[in-house]
Amino acid sequence: MKHYKTILVGLDGSTNSLSALEKAGELARLMDAKLVLVTVVKPELQVGFGGPGLEVNTLSAKQLEVKQEQAQKMLAKYQAKLPEQVKHQALVVFGDPKVVLSETLPKKYQAELVIIGATGLNKLDHFILGSTAAYVVRNTKVDTLVVNE
Repeated sequence: MKHYKTILVGLDGSTNSLSALEKAGELARLMDAKLVLVTVVKPELQVGFGGPGLEVNTLSAKQLEVKQEQAQKMLAKYQAKLPEQVKHQALVVFGDPKVVLSETLPKKYQAELVIIGATGLNKLDHFILGSTAAYVVRNTKVDTLVVNE
């Protein structure tokens, strides 16, 4: 089995996300790898169909702050579930989860593996735009593990 030093874990609050964390914690413990736990907050919200396509509203500064606080609380709960000996850091990042998890953060943290849940919380995005997991698998240059509860 390949040995990983840094594993990036995409977390969104879904059941599959929790399963991804459990797998990541197990791998990190066995390989003495560092985990980078990340929740990505999208700065825009799709509100419905209009005209030729999907209408997009940019969230206000206050709305972004609330989403960031929620994400930090969620990450704190995830961190508490990790075995004590697992080295990790937790990040809340703003952007498109697909790009952040497949390109930006693996490069920035020199991650050799990305672990992500098969399906997340946002079913509308999945239906219209395709799943984040599928995008990450197709576009990242590092190994990917997709976890399905």
